[in-house]
Amino acid sequence: MSATTRRSLLAGAAGLTGAALATSIVIAQTASAAGTGAGWLNVKDTPYGALGDDRTDDAPAIQKAIDAAGQGDTVYLPPGAYRLASPLRLRLGVTLRGDWHPRSPVRTDMTASYLRPGIGTFTGEALIVVDPAPARGTSTDSAYGGGPRLYGLALDGRDQRATTGTAIDGIRVTPGVQDLGLDKVTVWRFTGHGLNAQNATAFQLTQVHAVDNEGHGFTWGDATGTGGGLVDADLFQCHAQGNKGHGYDILNPDAVTMVDCRSESNAHHGYRITGVNHSMVLIGCTTDRNGRDGFHLATSPGGRFLQLLGCLAGRDGRETATSLIPYSGFTVTGEAAEGVVLTGCSTSTGRDDESGDHSPAYGLTTSALNSVSNVSVVGGEYLGTTAPFQDLGAVVVRHSGVISGTHRDTGIEWDQHDVHMISGAAGTRRDLEFWSRGKARRWALRTTDAAESGAGDGSDFALVRHADDGTVLDTPLTVSRASGRVSLTTPGLTVTASAGPGVHLVQHRPAAHGYAVTGAGKTSRAFQSRATGDSVDRFAMEINGTQTFGPGGGTGRDTSWGRLGAAQIGSADADIVVGLAGKGIKVKEGSNAKMGTVTLTGTTPVTVPTTAVTAASRIFLTVQSPAGTPSGVAYVASRTPGTSFTVKGMAGDRSTVAWLIMEPA
Repeated sequence: MSATTRRSLLAGAAGLTGAALATSIVIAQTASAAGTGAGWLNVKDTPYGALGDDRTDDAPAIQKAIDAAGQGDTVYLPPGAYRLASPLRLRLGVTLRGDWHPRSPVRTDMTASYLRPGIGTFTGEALIVVDPAPARGTSTDSAYGGGPRLYGLALDGRDQRATTGTAIDGIRVTPGVQDLGLDKVTVWRFTGHGLNAQNATAFQLTQVHAVDNEGHGFTWGDATGTGGGLVDADLFQCHAQGNKGHGYDILNPDAVTMVDCRSESNAHHGYRITGVNHSMVLIGCTTDRNGRDGFHLATSPGGRFLQLLGCLAGRDGRETATSLIPYSGFTVTGEAAEGVVLTGCSTSTGRDDESGDHSPAYGLTTSALNSVSNVSVVGGEYLGTTAPFQDLGAVVVRHSGVISGTHRDTGIEWDQHDVHMISGAAGTRRDLEFWSRGKARRWALRTTDAAESGAGDGSDFALVRHADDGTVLDTPLTVSRASGRVSLTTPGLTVTASAGPGVHLVQHRPAAHGYAVTGAGKTSRAFQSRATGDSVDRFAMEINGTQTFGPGGGTGRDTSWGRLGAAQIGSADADIVVGLAGKGIKVKEGSNAKMGTVTLTGTTPVTVPTTAVTAASRIFLTVQSPAGTPSGVAYVASRTPGTSFTVKGMAGDRSTVAWLIMEPA
């Protein structure tokens, strides 16, 4: 639109004619000159003269308009096909504005309006180059006059290379550029990167699409891992698709936020973040069908934190079928990754549209991290065709709400475990603490700092009790990792059984000790029992083996049973009572026993050998089977203590007589 036409439209809309129109034009021109110089510059107007006919080299005309524009001015490109034989260069705060940018250039084939390099006639490193603003002598003035903007532009690379054979980037941002904005810009089919920037500060990208480029879709870094990085940047609803490198290649991010961005069908990683990560947040970013990892986070020492919220990785790792490397939805690796947090993120498996293979192999992979690093996973769903997690770095801390599963040929095999992992290497104390709101810690589940050798020792488990001020009181419960032995401290263990048995000990090792009590002294107690309502124990077992009994209630125990002396057991204060009819006392017979039988031979003494007989023994004789000429009389004729005794009867008596030895108490 020419300046004359624009004035006519404005005048008609305002109802101005004659002198009023002239006055309005003067006022408008004065305001424009005082504010932004030329204001709005149409590249097809005189004196610029761009044609947009897809034949003429429009680079000189457009560049002339850019050079004529002042701070805050807009260089406008009406719909057209602008062929360029050299790059357009911006450095001042000028807006280069078009009217169209397709999200899917493949479907539209960029038919409406675009800028493109000349076929076989382009000389330069990029279609658009952004240079730093001229400095005014101090570093704080380095952005003075800067802040260029690109809006509503469609850049079609046409798979062209420069006349020298080198690759062409869509947009090249040279080091030192600050305050660059890209809004609604599409970069398609360039032989280099879609957007290539080094040492960039204060970037603002909104709905920028990098599609089918031979390099990365977006890159703030280089192949050697040097060359600056990205600082103070915001990316919103950007899209990287079908690029032969990474979708997003970001080096040394510092104060970077990405929101609702997408990376799809790129040959390498969807998002590749490397170098020293000072601070970066990704919110609601997604991937699909990238050749390698969906999110590849490889950070270097000296960084701080990297946080992902609500990010989704789907069907990444398409190279898995032809590569020895199984890829993941999320991979955290590098020399150090301190404070990586995944909150509400998920990985979904699916069949690739082209190969038909399912991917990714893992939902989350970690490796090569230092011992103090951790990857915190809060909520979300993680799926993989091999396993949901491949924690090679042993640094994953899983919190409640994490769902995971493995994609099998028959369907998804869900992990039914809710796993909680505490950060910290072996040999360090790790606590899971429970606090009162607004107060202090009350309890802690602890793995102790005992060193581990790999033989099952170290890192005992403990339940720690804290006082109201948070100081440690004691450890009521500990479990030895080496032996599995459970230790309880005062006040011990109370078992309230709703059904029997209240405590059931099952021994799996022969000759093992199922229950053992070690007392601090001879007066310690091993066991006691009482019924509800009792104030005195009904039964107690002391460490010395004595057992005492009582009626319960408030009455003391009155009966004891235990060791009375060497080789003696009995009760010092109670009779032995057989209280059930039909029950009695059984004594084992045999060599050196205290009970047996003997056959009489009349008046001839019969010797009974037994070491059980003593000088004070009471020997009881009773006839069991009468024989011969039974008289019913049998008596002890003699005894040799510790050796034997003899028995006699009357003449002709051949009866079988039972004998029983008893000792006086």
